[in-house]
Amino acid sequence: MNKKGLSLLEILIASLILALVITGLISVFVSGKRLLLHSRSRMAGGELGKFFLDPLENEVRQDLWGGTCLSNDAFCGIQPPETLGPITYTADYNTSAVAVPVPTNPPLRRATVTITWPRE
Repeated sequence: MNKKGLSLLEILIASLILALVITGLISVFVSGKRLLLHSRSRMAGGELGKFFLDPLENEVRQDLWGGTCLSNDAFCGIQPPETLGPITYTADYNTSAVAVPVPTNPPLRRATVTITWPRE
C-alpha cells in the first residue's frame, strides 16, 4: 500500500504540539510586557521622588539648621502638584526624628515624601 497523505492522528498530534509551543511563546511575551511596565513605573516613581525631594535640598544647610523647614514639622517649600500626561501627581511630606547613638543639637530629622495619583 502506497501512503501519500497524513492520517487524522498525525494532524491532531501536530496541532497539539503547535498549540503548546504557541501557548509557551504567548506566556513569555505577556510576562515580558508585565516586567517592562513594572520597570517603567519604578523609573517614573524614582524620577517623581527626585522631583519632589530636590527643592528640599536648599533647606539642608548647617549654618541655618534649626530655623529651616526641615528642622521642624512645617514645610515652606512644598511643591505644587505635577502633571505628566493625563496624570496629576501630588506629594505629601513628612518628617520624623532619627535615632542616633549620640544625640545632636538640633536633633536629626528624616524627610519622606509620599507621592499619590488618582487610579483609573
